[in-house]
Amino acid sequence: MTSLKLGASLIALTIGAAATPGLAQDTSGTAASTSPTTPPESQTGLEDIVVTAQRRSENVQRAALSVTAVSGDDVRNRGVTSTEQLSRLTAGLQVQPAGGPYTTFTIRSVTQLSGNAFADPSVAVNINGVYLATPTSIRGLYYDLERLEILKGPQGTLYGRNATAGAINLITSRPGFTLGGNLGFDVGNYNRLNVNGALNLPLSDTVALRIAGQRVRHTGYMSDGTNDEDAQAVRASLLFKPSTDLSVLLTADWSHEGGKGAGATLRKTCASLGRPGGSCFVADPYTGVGDLGRYYTAAGIAVQTRNPFLDDSYLGFGLNADLTTGAGTVSLVASYRKSDVDFVTTATSWQIREKQHPKQKSVELRLAAPGGQRLQYVFGAYYLDTIMHAHSNSENGQRRNFSDAYTNTTGWTAAAFSQLSYEVVDHLRAVGGIRYTYEEKASDSRRYTVLTVGPDPVIPATQTGTPLFLIQDKRHYNRVNWKAGLEFDAGRRNLLYANVSTGFKAGGFYSGPPGFNTYAPEEVTSFVLGSKNRFLDNRLQFNAEAFYLNYHNQQVSYVKLVGGASTLVTENVGQSRAFGLEAETEFLLTPTTRLFSQLQYLDAKYKSFVYQTLAPPPASSACTVTRGAPQSTVDCSGQTPLRSPRWTLIGRLEQSVPLANGGRLVGEAGVRYETRFQNDVSYLPESEAYATARVDMALSYLSPGDRFTLKAYVDNLTNVVSITDATMSTSYPVIAAYGVRVLAPRTFGVRGSVKF
Repeated sequence: MTSLKLGASLIALTIGAAATPGLAQDTSGTAASTSPTTPPESQTGLEDIVVTAQRRSENVQRAALSVTAVSGDDVRNRGVTSTEQLSRLTAGLQVQPAGGPYTTFTIRSVTQLSGNAFADPSVAVNINGVYLATPTSIRGLYYDLERLEILKGPQGTLYGRNATAGAINLITSRPGFTLGGNLGFDVGNYNRLNVNGALNLPLSDTVALRIAGQRVRHTGYMSDGTNDEDAQAVRASLLFKPSTDLSVLLTADWSHEGGKGAGATLRKTCASLGRPGGSCFVADPYTGVGDLGRYYTAAGIAVQTRNPFLDDSYLGFGLNADLTTGAGTVSLVASYRKSDVDFVTTATSWQIREKQHPKQKSVELRLAAPGGQRLQYVFGAYYLDTIMHAHSNSENGQRRNFSDAYTNTTGWTAAAFSQLSYEVVDHLRAVGGIRYTYEEKASDSRRYTVLTVGPDPVIPATQTGTPLFLIQDKRHYNRVNWKAGLEFDAGRRNLLYANVSTGFKAGGFYSGPPGFNTYAPEEVTSFVLGSKNRFLDNRLQFNAEAFYLNYHNQQVSYVKLVGGASTLVTENVGQSRAFGLEAETEFLLTPTTRLFSQLQYLDAKYKSFVYQTLAPPPASSACTVTRGAPQSTVDCSGQTPLRSPRWTLIGRLEQSVPLANGGRLVGEAGVRYETRFQNDVSYLPESEAYATARVDMALSYLSPGDRFTLKAYVDNLTNVVSITDATMSTSYPVIAAYGVRVLAPRTFGVRGSVKF
């Protein structure tokens, strides 16, 4: 309760001091401008930020979509080193670890539980314009960035594949023609150590090399050593720029992730534990399942391993070539990426083991119009080829067995797209876009059952027995997506926009018997009304976007019994809708005082969601359960989609104090508040996350010219326990528990950097 009051007070202070005429949101996302690394005394107002979210360079305040842009300096200043930490940068983005290297994103009520080799995400993550096709491949990337862009809402025209919720763009720092670099460090409790740096080497007047790397680790937040971090990464970039019209960038990156990975604790009804209340952690919330063996043995099932691990390596090569011509800029983006993933995790409360070897090749060719003309256009063509080989095992303690799944899939997709903007009359533009996508997927996969128990079972190295499931099929999908809208310049720094667009995500496979192992494509229609503004001599920014999303056959992934086996299935919700408001304010109240706030209001509902299961949830479910033999029907129509809090608020206050030597002190206080949300399709109280506010504070010293910075910080000051995800145990009928994942407890440390 204390943290909620403190959080509410900080948010009220931020929004109130901004003195905006209404609710506040960053659809432009100038979070990049909130970093204390730009001396306030050198500014005449809020700085402009250039983004490429619409496949062309433009001021973020002129981009008619919801995009949060965060500078690389701010990513480092906020201590973001992993995918799971992205949610601290913006309201309306939920990021949950899903076991091993998998990550689940949620934007505007659209979520996709990524948990096996069949999974496709609903948020497209791109690095230097290259789409990362596999959910496990988005690791080891968050260092030496120029900026990070978070696009909210369907991006069906310019991004296409698997972008029905949104997109995240990582743009790495490019080599420059000046000798220099930077070094950074971060040390703190839980033995935290983060060492990072970059070196820029001009090799000639036309060739430059940049080498960057990072080593980050901390011990586990959970008692069994899970929720730790142990990663290293290196990237080399070679730039060839023979003229102002041509640049060729070659990149190679490698990263490795070790440690134990994400962990979980157990949550049950309080009554089953002899305590008052509704839902209770069985022990301290940071007690890992490896230390909760008595709850497993009491249910007659094996304890969980204390030896989960990650041993994942990632390798990528990229080409980005840009040629300026009279018709515009021609861009070629090509890439090859591969991963070798090997992990054991208990982050769901049962053991999952997997070895995975995905590969991808992609190429995109675009033409973007030169700026300053009445007609703006982007034309492009795209091709992607993917291969996946995986061997995975998942425990069912109640049945005393492990699945033994061999997943082999291939796929390719091709697309052609265009987006046009034409100034019909002065200050009024009509916008239109279209994308045709063809996608093909094939599976030659099989699943067996191995009669063995944990905590560290021996799984046969080769296939044994008769397959329980055979998933041998080939499917193809094609769609035309479109966008239409208007943009109006209501003033020199005021933009109004409205558009309607469609998006699509292909169907696919999961492990199940014939007739119950495929799912259909997901389709969405999006309606958006937005405004971006700068007021008070460029010191006050107020941006807002209202949206309505109508989904047909929305894909929802969850674990259930299929043919007597626990299976991560993907099924289609008949219909769902979401409407809401995002608003942001940034206010340079004085040259030394900056206030920042974000808000998202979300009202979402499954209009039709009915599924069949052999193991229905108990009567306490918010869904309607009709028991049958052998299948029961669970009707969750009318329920709020998973991981969709009604309110999310972020507030931050930054105060600078100039010093006599030309340096300055910068104090920061921030809060992120979310209302409660549901995590599991069982819709039981034990899987619900309660409302929390997480408060961060920091004090920094910046030397003259910002060549040296030193920052002392405390994250989660009030040590609040925040549930980020929950999964019903595959042995729920006997253990009656959920595996619950929580965010980090209070952490503190010192972070510094030097530029040379």
